[in-house]
Amino acid sequence: SSGINAEYGELYTCTMPGLPVAKLGILAIKQVAKPIAKGLKKSAINSKIVKNYLILPVAQGVHWIDVSVQTRLMGARNAKVYKLNEQVALESGAEFISEFFLYSLGAGLLLWEYTRSSNKEEAKETARKIELEGLRTDIDVLKRTAFETEFTVDRQAAEIRGLERQLGVLHTKLDELKNSGGGGGD
Repeated sequence: SSGINAEYGELYTCTMPGLPVAKLGILAIKQVAKPIAKGLKKSAINSKIVKNYLILPVAQGVHWIDVSVQTRLMGARNAKVYKLNEQVALESGAEFISEFFLYSLGAGLLLWEYTRSSNKEEAKETARKIELEGLRTDIDVLKRTAFETEFTVDRQAAEIRGLERQLGVLHTKLDELKNSGGGGGD
């Protein structure tokens, strides 16, 4: 709701906290991504090109890295790594690609949320800097106004003293005129 502040005549706006739409959207995307990943897995297994040029090489590569790391951790060097049979490689590669899709999507969403949050904070910081600069400008204006007002008060005080002296001189002349008898009809 909005209105006008009666005391100061300023426009104000009341806002209600918004729903975390972006976070709800991310949650929805994550939920939808799981069935999509399963569908991609099935489609990839059924496609000869994807199976031969993506799934099987990825599965064999991941298997080779896994076995090589394990054998080195156990102290063996130069152990021969045998290839997986096609059915195991197909399942393993399809599962790896499916998981990679989900993790990539999650990482992308996390990066997007971080960037959005950073931009939001940057906008807030920019607004704070602008507001601070406005306050500094207002303070400078108030200082200048106070200085000018002080100067005006000092000048007017000097004028008042001068007028008081003139008034004193006029009272003295008036008293002299009264005492000298030039007052007229007594």
